[in-house]
Amino acid sequence: MAFNPVKIRRYGEPKEVVARVFEEVGGIPSVMELLDLSRTRVYALADPDSSNEISYARIAKLTESGASAAAQHLAALAGGIFLPIEKADDANWLALAGEASRRNARNISAIMESLSETEKSPGRIDQDEAREILKVLDEQLGVLAIQRVKLAAIASGEAIDMSGQPPRDENGAG
Repeated sequence: MAFNPVKIRRYGEPKEVVARVFEEVGGIPSVMELLDLSRTRVYALADPDSSNEISYARIAKLTESGASAAAQHLAALAGGIFLPIEKADDANWLALAGEASRRNARNISAIMESLSETEKSPGRIDQDEAREILKVLDEQLGVLAIQRVKLAAIASGEAIDMSGQPPRDENGAG
């Protein structure tokens, strides 16, 4: 049973990040077991109407259990992006590049449409639109980081190139 919060949480707000962390570790039952907490207490930690807060130690434990939403959020707050190393190793970066290009085109289109004053848009991006655009942009930045890791490995000779051949040095030697 995956965690599926009922209350609306705005992307990037602390309780929304906590809800994503809960989803990533397998939902409420998994969180209850990992943190040795009751169902009511776990729900309160992700409830935007509750003053209950989750501790850093608990977030760290959930992160060790496979959740990366908190790390992604903190990296963004610090002005960077978080990319788990194993994702970069396993990724089909050519397929990711194609998907990233399509998403980027849709993202730029949505921004331009939001900034254009029309009968559907006031010509500005409001907070809710900005949060939705950031959600997509964060995914795109992760894909771009994966692409960079793959290309850097090929450029340094640490990975095979796209022809499937072992890396060659500048003189053509394998």
